[in-house]
Amino acid sequence: MTPLPEKFREELRKLSFLSTGESSPNPPVSCLISDVENTRILAKGRTSPTGGPHAERNAYDEFLKNGFLQKPHNVWVTLEPCTHSGKTPPCLDLILEHKPKTLYYGRKDPNPLVRENEGLELCRRAGILVVADPGLEEIAEESLFGFFSRIERKRPSMILKTALSKEGFFSPKDKFPIRFTGDITDHLTSILRAKCDAVLVGPGTLFRDNPGLEFRIREDVSPWAESGADVLEFEYGTRGIGTENFTGRNSGNTDIPDGNGGFGASYFLKNVLQYGFEPEILGIHRKFRERYQPYRIFIIFEERNIPDGWIEKQREINEKNGSKKCVFLLNKGAFFEERTKEQLRSLAEKEIYTFDPKTLAEECFAFLSSIGVNLLLVEGGNLMYETFSPKMRKNDLILKIQTTRSVSDGIRPSLTTNEKTLLWKANVGEDIWEAHGCLRV
Repeated sequence: MTPLPEKFREELRKLSFLSTGESSPNPPVSCLISDVENTRILAKGRTSPTGGPHAERNAYDEFLKNGFLQKPHNVWVTLEPCTHSGKTPPCLDLILEHKPKTLYYGRKDPNPLVRENEGLELCRRAGILVVADPGLEEIAEESLFGFFSRIERKRPSMILKTALSKEGFFSPKDKFPIRFTGDITDHLTSILRAKCDAVLVGPGTLFRDNPGLEFRIREDVSPWAESGADVLEFEYGTRGIGTENFTGRNSGNTDIPDGNGGFGASYFLKNVLQYGFEPEILGIHRKFRERYQPYRIFIIFEERNIPDGWIEKQREINEKNGSKKCVFLLNKGAFFEERTKEQLRSLAEKEIYTFDPKTLAEECFAFLSSIGVNLLLVEGGNLMYETFSPKMRKNDLILKIQTTRSVSDGIRPSLTTNEKTLLWKANVGEDIWEAHGCLRV
């Protein structure tokens, strides 16, 4: 059977990357329609922003606009076509209507609504050859791992991010906010925010850093692009053995490592580095910046955690992006002035959620899952690291960014990272990025 052609692979990977961060709760699926010889792309599609058409429907719309109604063809899609009606009709109906010669798919959909109807078997009965393609599975693993986690485990996947001084501190002793990372890292971590459905900070970071948490993209990115190419020089840890061909380039590698390693998430993070300076992708993110805004999650233990000017700052971010993406989780045992709660409600489209500090992680996972968050980025500080790092499982990562900034005395992050957890590391401008999985259990 024909393996996934390289030009198809790269196009599908880019399409999935573009939909990541704007399609949730729907998965960021990519789809190509090719001629039956698998030499030419006739149409392509990806999952639209929340509530819009799915990848297959967008691909067939382009297919018909291009005048190929009667042309024999194959379909390549990273996730099996859905079989249930939601805001859009089932994609399976399109497949059965147009009857491609071959349907290539990457992963079966874990959604119980899809599993109730055996769509792939219906395709076979209609005379369509159905093929599970390892190359498509690879792309599915690196783009859909958060969706799989939310559906199967009722919690998003997560990335815990920390930036360290040369000495290994993430904060000076006095906790005064200082910048550690270089320009290239700052740009790429903003792209990472765009790719995550939610960004979370705790009360200490809220009070001291007055964070915005929005996705921002600078206009003067292009001068960094050439130096940004260095990020593709990867060095692998013991946990990363066998993953050198993470892009599938120049290989027919079909072995997707599993277990507690988080390889799907690891590949995803590499894609942030790979595409973070790609002009076409940057142009789309700049043009549709509002679509890529994550939920901004603030864990607030008491009213004094809220710094002066922060509420107005969040209001300005909302106005700039035309949405109210703030989410507030308040300690149910603490007192908050009614005026403060009203100000917070005015910034959010969701109701204020209250939590028990003893079960913060579990309650947070359940709440975020209920609002369709597939991938969560935790930006600190130690209270949040201590809360969420013990809950790390497969396809959860620690992103440790080693910088050249020197801090003589400081605070170390409460995160376990060592040679046993290291998946890979890469030079990113003047910084070093390290991806770590959880320890095997």
